[in-house]
Amino acid sequence: MHYLNSVKEKIFAVDCLRFLKESKTFRELSKELNLPIGVLNRYINGYVLPKSQRASEIIDLFYKSYYKGFIQDLSKNGSNKLFITYTILSRPKLLNFIAGDAAGKFNTKIDKVITSAVNGIPLAVKIADYLDCDSVYVKKKKEIALSDYYVSNNVLEDKPTTTPFYLPKHLLKKKDGVLIIDDVIRSGSTVLSLINICEQANVNIVGIFAVFITKSAYQRFKKDYKTEYVIIGED
Repeated sequence: MHYLNSVKEKIFAVDCLRFLKESKTFRELSKELNLPIGVLNRYINGYVLPKSQRASEIIDLFYKSYYKGFIQDLSKNGSNKLFITYTILSRPKLLNFIAGDAAGKFNTKIDKVITSAVNGIPLAVKIADYLDCDSVYVKKKKEIALSDYYVSNNVLEDKPTTTPFYLPKHLLKKKDGVLIIDDVIRSGSTVLSLINICEQANVNIVGIFAVFITKSAYQRFKKDYKTEYVIIGED
């Protein structure tokens, strides 16, 4: 497993380089990484993989200097302050980077990743794949072929009722370690529904992760759960 993880890290570093190459020249990358252009060319074109230490340096540079900036740029909506994730969710490589970020923020064993249909699904699948676990998602409608469901039941202070979500009971097992995922958390109503379902299933909520979360939602959830994000912003 150690060897396999080492290879995965090296491939991940190459993915970082390829992503950076979309907006940078070889000369610019060479200067920043202090690597010859020829070496970078061989990495990016898949002729060789970087050594472990070099792979770590490439990944560190990507996350420290570019990661959040890419996400912010891809999510801008003109003068509108709303955070939009359509572009992010359509780029599998970028979702891989977000998955790597999320996985590194939770040290507890995770058995399931849970989210809501539909926007959270692409991200949840990527994170589950990165963690080598299953992903499940709640829906606002029941499947005709199934009859045994958890049904969310929660109330927000500013909303008397919320639309219930449904999850087939066989998808969560008692004491599973579950990570709650959403692309954007604004009021937190969807996350409250996911928490409610997790409580009914008697699972262990490892934490909450979002690409974007408002400050008020973060303050709400961090009191009881390890809550992580890529970007935090105004309500």
